[in-house]
Amino acid sequence: MMYPTFALIIPTLNAEHDLPELFDGILSQSLQPNKILVIDSHSTDNTLALLDKLPVIIHSINRSDFDHGGTRQLGTMLVNTDLYVFMTQDAIPAHPDTFKNLIHALLANEKMGCVYGRQLPKKNADPISIHGRLFNYPETSYIRSYEDRKKYGIKTCFNSDNLAAYRKSALNEIGGFPHPMITGEDAFVAATLLKHGYLIGYVSTALIYHSHNLTLRQEFHRYFSVGVFHRRAHWILKEFSTADSEGFRFVTSELVFLLKQKKILWIMKAFFSTVIKYLAYKIGLHEQYIPFRIKKKWGVSKNFWIMEQSKAFSL
Repeated sequence: MMYPTFALIIPTLNAEHDLPELFDGILSQSLQPNKILVIDSHSTDNTLALLDKLPVIIHSINRSDFDHGGTRQLGTMLVNTDLYVFMTQDAIPAHPDTFKNLIHALLANEKMGCVYGRQLPKKNADPISIHGRLFNYPETSYIRSYEDRKKYGIKTCFNSDNLAAYRKSALNEIGGFPHPMITGEDAFVAATLLKHGYLIGYVSTALIYHSHNLTLRQEFHRYFSVGVFHRRAHWILKEFSTADSEGFRFVTSELVFLLKQKKILWIMKAFFSTVIKYLAYKIGLHEQYIPFRIKKKWGVSKNFWIMEQSKAFSL
């Protein structure tokens, strides 16, 4: 039996500062992808010049055509392999066996539809960002099935395309990545795979560095978009409970973490961050009452609203 082939797919936009570390990590992997596809959204810096020197396939799209789900689906159509690994330009492999451990976990069970890796905070991560990585990406690997939703709720379909691997056959069965998507294409696919009887795996030994120190404004945009996503994909909340109980557990864990680390001054920022995230999420859940021009400003993906507007005009 031949070893399955896999492609690495990375969307980029003005990534000249990210590419050196990213590809240092990729090219040092003990298990190399059969193909590396970079889908670039018309970068205006030196991204394309840097990519020309690397062993990659470059596919350019208009910046206005980028979509979190649609662009990744395009990637699966441009390369023909058994498995797909997705990364983002700001994620850095943290160990030479990152890909090997990820792929082996995906192949360990024929019902495994998707696996995702563990994110470690970058060196510049602030205390809130560090806690977020520790809370969402623990040291112990696990596998989730559809039945686990009764115990783990919304966390059952947690997934991250910062580093995730999918079976081509499983993606084809569920119709691939949905589009357009304001955010959450990874969670949507994971939830759909679970409903179709597949398993989702978290691989704590597939390590990457990935974190963001978000401002309060950025947190608002992000969680408003998550609320919009959950409203549009309301079946996920219906099938996998709601995010409220998980949010309470996160806030409690964050407070304990900051106290133990003696980051007292960060507790106030964490408080305001929690309030803003909660309000933004709830507003997003009721986005049907918000004028389109405001939603376009508040969402993290401007293209999503432009595509929606274009679709409405074409009807």
